[in-house]
Amino acid sequence: MSPIENFSSSISILGSISQPEGTPPGIETVVRTSAAQPDRDTASHRRTVSNAAAPAQRRFDKEGPERYTATTLAELESNMRQGLLFVGGGVPLAQIVETACVAEAEGMDSVYCVEAYRSAFVPLAAIAAATKMITLDPYILNAYGHTPFVTGLSAIDLDELSGGRLILGVGPGNRHINQLFQGLETDRPLTKMREYTELLRKIVHAPLGGKVGYEGRIHRMQWEPRVSPVRAGIPVWLAAIGPKMVKVAASVADGVAMGVLLSPEYVREVIKPVAAAAASAADRDPAELYFPMGGLVAVDEDLDRARATIKAAICSFFDPIPHPYYDFLLREQGFSKAADACLKFVPGGNTQAAIDQIDDAVADRLAFAGPPTQCAQRLRAYEGVIDEVIYLNVGGADAGTVCDAHRPVMAIKRALHPQ
Repeated sequence: MSPIENFSSSISILGSISQPEGTPPGIETVVRTSAAQPDRDTASHRRTVSNAAAPAQRRFDKEGPERYTATTLAELESNMRQGLLFVGGGVPLAQIVETACVAEAEGMDSVYCVEAYRSAFVPLAAIAAATKMITLDPYILNAYGHTPFVTGLSAIDLDELSGGRLILGVGPGNRHINQLFQGLETDRPLTKMREYTELLRKIVHAPLGGKVGYEGRIHRMQWEPRVSPVRAGIPVWLAAIGPKMVKVAASVADGVAMGVLLSPEYVREVIKPVAAAAASAADRDPAELYFPMGGLVAVDEDLDRARATIKAAICSFFDPIPHPYYDFLLREQGFSKAADACLKFVPGGNTQAAIDQIDDAVADRLAFAGPPTQCAQRLRAYEGVIDEVIYLNVGGADAGTVCDAHRPVMAIKRALHPQ
């Protein structure tokens, strides 16, 4: 099994994480920022986090979404965070933990675990025990497979174990995970996720001695916590791409977690205006919303080979059944030719014919392909548009371990901020 964790099938699962009511299915991811031990001596529960790559100190108000203050030249140039996403299929947990430790040492900001081929919380707990600073997040936790009560308690425990480094990403899942894997129905996803997120935020913000009361159409709770949390609250992100789910996320979550195959123009001109309007309508400050984005990446000194790797990954989204999310996004962003080729050839097993008809511009505009310096240059196009890129590595097929496969990806950060 390749050390890139059977990415083709895993990406398909990621892409169908959400199927909002009446909108094209969207990847539903959710994340936010956190870090080391909380400072409990200040009224606002502010915390100082040391960046492993540079000794910058980052601070954020834990009573609201984290907003960093740049304190070094590199951070003044870019506050965009960079993280790694682990799918978990086909590799030992020890290799995932090893890679997270190396990522922390290399200055990566965060690591994420998909809930698909492994659970999310157990790998993150193992990573938490082996690291000190890097942010942790399930990307993304299936709301239909977990009650808000169980999710909230698990998050509070993991936040304590990690010293306050958890971000909690949730989403409605997809038909593959919900119906085929678990036999679950996914009724009313918009109502479900609004209530789930509202209630979950109440749980992870409840102090010892407080009370949580909630009465919704789907969820209800009367509960008093018996554990003192390590900080005032845990950030909750809601996965969203379709406009209706984006509105829900902007109205009730701390972050709008986005998936792969997104150009900076599409995020800036389509997704963020919808989110800003919804946040304002909910009497929230749009500037406080966090926007992480998944990013397909293939780091390779051979640009043509890197592009071919990205194209093959895109084709995998249409195998064995075309995935509406990716078809929608390709067409929305002007790549109908690529979508048509995938629809025509991939389900019949002729993937190479589809790859041959996908223009290089698809890989160049919707992913990160090529040497680290070129990937870093492409990443600069997202500055001021997204808050964090979460790399889904589809390169490194010849690497011996997961860590070896991800080392070139970690080099992007060094290329972005050379010493």
